Amino acid sequence: MTVSRRAALQSLSTFGLLAAGLSSARAQGKFPSQPIKIIVPYPAGGPYDGIPRLVAQFLGDKQGWTFVIENRAGASGLTGILAARQMPPDGHTLVITTSSTHGSAPAINKALRYDPYKDLDPVILLGEAPMALLVRSELPVKTVQDLIELLRKNPGKYNYASGGYASQHHLASSMMLYKAGLPQDIAAHVPFLGLAPAVASLVAGDVQFMFTTTGAVAQFIETGKLRAIAVSSRSRSSRMPNVPAMSELGFGDFNIVPWCGVAAPSGTPKEILLLLNGAINAALNDQTVKSRIASLDYDVRGGSPEDYTKFFVADIKQYTQLTSATGIHQKD
Repeated sequence: MTVSRRAALQSLSTFGLLAAGLSSARAQGKFPSQPIKIIVPYPAGGPYDGIPRLVAQFLGDKQGWTFVIENRAGASGLTGILAARQMPPDGHTLVITTSSTHGSAPAINKALRYDPYKDLDPVILLGEAPMALLVRSELPVKTVQDLIELLRKNPGKYNYASGGYASQHHLASSMMLYKAGLPQDIAAHVPFLGLAPAVASLVAGDVQFMFTTTGAVAQFIETGKLRAIAVSSRSRSSRMPNVPAMSELGFGDFNIVPWCGVAAPSGTPKEILLLLNGAINAALNDQTVKSRIASLDYDVRGGSPEDYTKFFVADIKQYTQLTSATGIHQKD
């Protein structure tokens, strides 16, 4: 089997982080000394719950560590984040952070009850899910520019769906309109309580376009019912390599994607953060774990805590710019 230079360097880097973390953690005493709790601030089921379970299973098998997954759903992730913030900073409590809790919510919710920069210590970015911009096949649109021109010439005529107000599906459409220089009301936003009814509305023809992760719509793309004209990530999706990224099409650093990461209560010793980072990187580099995460419509990321910090800080920044320009805000 041929191993690319990039893959080899990534493996060496992961090994180095894990070795450094193990050495430091041993110097401080045995870690973990008890089961590691992972707080998932969403209900069981779905990628935000499934991905940490896959990582925990791998580390349980390889490291012999014991994990407890605790679903603390409520208030779009707020309940779980606040619960994690109050736990001892000893590495035995982790929390799943997301594109909502550490992306859009800090920009949209001016009364946020936690500080995304200070209340938790970043561990690692787990993965992200590039979304596809979909249009109905009978719409006379083959490119994003076609869609922009169609909306420009027909203000108020067309609708777009999302899985909820201020969801990443909604914000991606809003960002597209903003960067294209179109008013936000040039197309009507139709929010649904969840992605499934939003997709059903698109398929039925009640709305004409939307951004969504590809797993829920793959069959409709394959049959020609829907057409994918762009993806919302900085680069093309491995699942749709022939579909251009918005950043290729003159939309700047467009990167509106659902994502999830791992953080720990603020003050967790750095050597433990490095140990956890190295161990989770090892899990994410496992081909079985990668394929199972891919089945959840996510691409594996990984990297250092610093990489993750840069990622979510940039995410908050782009949402802040969007909300300042469009007036999108937290609804009561």
